[in-house]
Amino acid sequence: MADQKRLGISSRQDQIISLVRDQGYASIEMMADKFDVAQQTVRRDIIYLSQKGLLQRHHGGAGLPPGLESLAYSNRKIRNAHQKSLIGEAIAERIPNEASVFIDIGTTMEAVAVALTGHEGLRVITNHVGVVSIFCENTDFEIIISGGLVRNHDRAVTGETTTEFLSQFRVGYGIFGIGSITDDGHLLDYDYRDAQASRAALKISRHKIAAVDHSKFNGDAMMPFVHVSEMDDLFTDIQPPATISNAIEQGGTKLFIAPEVSKEKPT
Repeated sequence: MADQKRLGISSRQDQIISLVRDQGYASIEMMADKFDVAQQTVRRDIIYLSQKGLLQRHHGGAGLPPGLESLAYSNRKIRNAHQKSLIGEAIAERIPNEASVFIDIGTTMEAVAVALTGHEGLRVITNHVGVVSIFCENTDFEIIISGGLVRNHDRAVTGETTTEFLSQFRVGYGIFGIGSITDDGHLLDYDYRDAQASRAALKISRHKIAAVDHSKFNGDAMMPFVHVSEMDDLFTDIQPPATISNAIEQGGTKLFIAPEVSKEKPT
């Protein structure tokens, strides 16, 4: 609090800093909705905080200053790492050898990639540099990475170019990281560019899989990109709250609780 007063930072601006530090990036639209203020108010806050060296301005949002971005992503990888690993292993059990797969961005997707390194003959499309790195170091899979803007803090490739690139392909399986799932079954992301890329990838995937650890149940993400009913499977690490479980069941989506998943891999 003393640092806040010394720097002239308001309570809302302090919350903006905490939000960006937790997520690595936050869009203006999401912050305006979260704090119930106009987008112009958020822009002024970001300008002020960037002048103080506490945030870095980006088009449409704010991220961490240089030097802190990789630390924030590392912290996200550590958070619920065991649960993400369980989810990754459970999803990998459902993917047959020789399959064509799209893998989304996010730390859970890196856990999925690690779990898939024991497979053979996968053909992978991704917009995640981290996933490419894991596969390049551990497999001889055929890997295609999308074009687009590389976002430094989380190694995601995003933007209109990414969306257009992904729309050219067709894959057997699409595996998607989720920012949040709501009580009524909407799956949300943090950034509209990521949501657009995910929508494009959904259209090219025959079998659609969502990965959601328990921290994402009614999380802070605010950019809807699909309803759970459009997913074939949803993998998580604990039984979701009743409202979310009901939305999944009513949507006709199969729910998998990672520790309960059988070790039998489909052929």
